[in-house]
Amino acid sequence: MRERLRALGRRLLGERPLPLVDRLARGDARFSTFVCAAEYVNFEAVPGDVAEFGVFGGVSLALIAKALSFDPKGQQRKVVGFDSFEGLPASEEAHARWAPGDCAALHSAHPLAPTGSPVTPGLVRDLFARCGLPEPALEVGRFDATLPSAVPGRYPRLALVHVDCDLYESTRDVLEGIAPALQDGTLLLFDDWFHYKGRPDRGEARAFHEFLERHPEWGAAHYRSYATFCNAFIVHRR
Repeated sequence: MRERLRALGRRLLGERPLPLVDRLARGDARFSTFVCAAEYVNFEAVPGDVAEFGVFGGVSLALIAKALSFDPKGQQRKVVGFDSFEGLPASEEAHARWAPGDCAALHSAHPLAPTGSPVTPGLVRDLFARCGLPEPALEVGRFDATLPSAVPGRYPRLALVHVDCDLYESTRDVLEGIAPALQDGTLLLFDDWFHYKGRPDRGEARAFHEFLERHPEWGAAHYRSYATFCNAFIVHRR
């Protein structure tokens, strides 16, 4: 009802509705950080591509791509999303909300499909097209299956990485898989850092702490915490 009233008001006032990608940006608390992250890697001339792990319906990947378009400062980057599109795998850690198989279908509002629709690579590509964004590269499959051939082969350097895979095991596989493409200045955005009631020995936080212990050649500087569950770090070679 509220949206219909807003639409009626726009018609009466002769206003054009906002483009889809701008409506998505206004409704997503993470977008301001995506803009800052894009500005950081572009201003600092951190070379390499942009990868998201856990694409789901494609909204966050599209918002990151939009943020990168504002002022690229001469940087040319591929935007790639990794996802099995088969839902979450099992985990040794019980999650307060997710169970194996969740996220194979839309569980919240999506601009192109109703709740309950399957998430697919086609849905993500359609969203990018509707947002006026270049089509992203999509690596479809489990992270431990797709990463060995993708990194560093097709994506030898990563400037910005969005980790949105919720679970410890998935995050562990992502971090090990992208290790060959890390460099001084790579910015890591963790979407689910404060899940598991903020415990540092669970989920994405556990996986990152263990990664740094296994790889003493890498250090990490805290960048910012944002939105509800998110945290970000910049890595540097010791």
